[in-house]
Amino acid sequence: MTQNPSVPDPTLLLTRVAVSSFFMLHGFFVATWISRIPAEAERLHLSAAVLGLVLLGNTTGALLAGLTSGGIVGSLGSRRVVRGAAILSSLALVSLGLMAQPSALFVGLAVFGFSVGNLNIAMNAQAAALEARYGKPIFSSFHALWSLGALLGALAGSGLAGLGLVPLGHFAMVGLLGIALAWQIGQRLLASSGTPGRAVFVLPRGSLLMIGLMGFCAAISDSSISGWSGVYLRSLHAPESVAALGFAVYQSVMLLGRSGGDWLVGRFGAVATVRYSALLGGLGLVLAVATGTLWGIFVGIACMGWGLANTFPLMFASAARTEGMSPASAMASASTMSTLGGLSGPVLLGAVAELATVRASYAVAALLTFAVSYLAVALANYRTRG
Repeated sequence: MTQNPSVPDPTLLLTRVAVSSFFMLHGFFVATWISRIPAEAERLHLSAAVLGLVLLGNTTGALLAGLTSGGIVGSLGSRRVVRGAAILSSLALVSLGLMAQPSALFVGLAVFGFSVGNLNIAMNAQAAALEARYGKPIFSSFHALWSLGALLGALAGSGLAGLGLVPLGHFAMVGLLGIALAWQIGQRLLASSGTPGRAVFVLPRGSLLMIGLMGFCAAISDSSISGWSGVYLRSLHAPESVAALGFAVYQSVMLLGRSGGDWLVGRFGAVATVRYSALLGGLGLVLAVATGTLWGIFVGIACMGWGLANTFPLMFASAARTEGMSPASAMASASTMSTLGGLSGPVLLGAVAELATVRASYAVAALLTFAVSYLAVALANYRTRG
């Protein structure tokens, strides 16, 4: 009997479930920490200034991961790195609830940032290899599950905080989940052999540089919503409860956009999907700036959720197809540029808001979103067959 080509091999289905599980776990890890930052700051009596310095630990670890993860994954193989990084992330998360000094928390966050950064590159390498075997777009679905994991992690954090559970107890539960997942489900990942001597970090050039620039601009635009939507809404005298809805709307629409991303890419191609989605996002921000009203801002936020939904998944997928480079090294290079955008975004937009207005910072974000639309041409190398 000939197998229906439209029905994936059962083994591939199990592998897809395994890879999807780690995307959800990664989102859950990130949201778990973010949801308990206020509690940790209160536990250690950290001022706003000290907290800002402590949080740089996570940034330091993430940047170090960007510089080294390509070499690590290239040498050890993505399956080993996914499992090892998931276990290290779990242990690092638990350690954050044990730290008694700001300096110790900084170190713990650096380890956490490094481990989740390596998990990020390794699981995306798994996704790229699996998509090649499927022969059709499936990359956005993995990132949709990342968004779902982040939403569930945020809801769990809010609920457990409301019940009075201390961060250590919360982190321990999530850590046990991560270790169990790495130990059991990790066996279902695609086998991959490492090649000793891989370059630690490769400077992006050519089309990879354009992909990285697209990610850089997208990350700054993303920070306009994740970091500034609440501030913008509050500046228009929106109640705190309404202002808090901005990020929820953004993440919900992004989840929706990623859920349909594979169909869009299969129907219209990667370039058109990102180009016109980002164009919609930029126009949404223009509407938010032009109207200066609550409804205008919420429409703009929703447009941005859709506009950037598939930018990051396709950034990874296209980088993995860079000729002459290992997928992990190429993805690490593009991811590092995106991370730099995420770091510089709050500073840039904050400076504009300080010198002018929050509204002006959104105008800058709109221009950068239009730049994402322009740079989408770099995704032309994205192919799922051949």
